Amino acid sequence: MTNGTGFIKENYSVDLEVFHGPLDLLLYLIKKDEIDIYDIPIARITEQYMNYIEMMKILNLELAGEYILVAATLIRIKAKLLLPQESVDGEEFDPRQELVAALLEYKKFKEAGDILREKRLLEERVFVPPPADGEFNRAKIVVRDNTTLYDMLEAFKDVLERIGKDQFYEIEPEDMTVEDRILRVLEVLNNRESVTFQELFADIPRKIVAILTFIAILELTRIHRITIRQSLPFSELRVYRGDQYDSSQPAVEFIKQMHLKQ
Repeated sequence: MTNGTGFIKENYSVDLEVFHGPLDLLLYLIKKDEIDIYDIPIARITEQYMNYIEMMKILNLELAGEYILVAATLIRIKAKLLLPQESVDGEEFDPRQELVAALLEYKKFKEAGDILREKRLLEERVFVPPPADGEFNRAKIVVRDNTTLYDMLEAFKDVLERIGKDQFYEIEPEDMTVEDRILRVLEVLNNRESVTFQELFADIPRKIVAILTFIAILELTRIHRITIRQSLPFSELRVYRGDQYDSSQPAVEFIKQMHLKQ
């Protein structure tokens, strides 16, 4: 997982089924910022999109060529908007038109799929009672099971911003691995039913440890040991025990099994 100095090996990658493609990312950004899909601020969306691409590269996530293609398309549209606009039959041609049409078509099928999924899950809604310590409001929380990787990347970006730039005072390398952070997540959930996403990064506030922790969370999510949920769209993420979570199995034994499978 790491090379002994805390840095991630290049051959470690994560691919999650909730990662649906570049149009899904664009719709996420549009919805998050409450942007009019017919009047997309290309400069702002392009900057945000490229920030997500950079985060994916840092985390060595599976990055398909279509993401690079859409990035190039956004940059091309941005460049065209800076040039004098062409006229078609007396009307100025909007370079964003093709992108908007593709997004509307994708949005139509995505919403149809969401409606079908909601109907299937209607009887399976989970209501999570407030914890005994009274940390949260006493109102019941409706849990969403369709949290995406984009929501997790957004929360992780907040983690990195809170950490800020690392201040190095020691010469000794930090011997930290993804397995260490998997153990940390599992140990926290052994004592609690759920935990906020931010809390899993609080013990060692260093950027490289945050990256390793995020990869550990992705891996545990992929194998259904944990699940990430939100009470409302774009609200704070919480981490719960997943379908395959086994509190009777020591975390160290779980790590050994992972090594045997590799």
